[in-house]
Amino acid sequence: MTLACLDPFAVDEQEQALPRVYLLPGEMHCAETRTVVTTVLGSCVAVCLHHRSTGISGINHFVLPISEGSETGLRYGDYAIDCLVASLRRVCGDDARFEAKVFGGAEMFPARFQGVSVGARNAAIAERRLAQLSIPIVAQATGGRGGFFMRFDTGTGTVMARRITKMP
Repeated sequence: MTLACLDPFAVDEQEQALPRVYLLPGEMHCAETRTVVTTVLGSCVAVCLHHRSTGISGINHFVLPISEGSETGLRYGDYAIDCLVASLRRVCGDDARFEAKVFGGAEMFPARFQGVSVGARNAAIAERRLAQLSIPIVAQATGGRGGFFMRFDTGTGTVMARRITKMP
């Protein structure tokens, strides 16, 4: 008798029919309808927000923790998190209660740099900004030596994250 191993990344027929989005660094996606969003993270961080009662969700993928000077954009964690929250609150209302899931922030090149890595600073800004906004983090996988492949189901708020263990 052979036992089948369930693959958490296996896609069922219902999910195959859903719209799909691949999120690049410096991008954000908000969805009122169920969508599957995938991305790959190294030192970058993705913040997923989900509103349980409405099923409305959003995700960002930022590269650096804070913007320098007058430069802003979704590549920066401080700005990207504020934009994601503002976009979702426009749809759900200002009193909307979101749950957050945070992934990424790996230390991709530890031997080359001294001090706190960009990945650690990215994860820290996500934690700090979400705390300031009173948004609880209900799941988190940050840091470590390898990046992540992740899939976010905006309709359910489910995130599947797999560590990328083979580094070049």
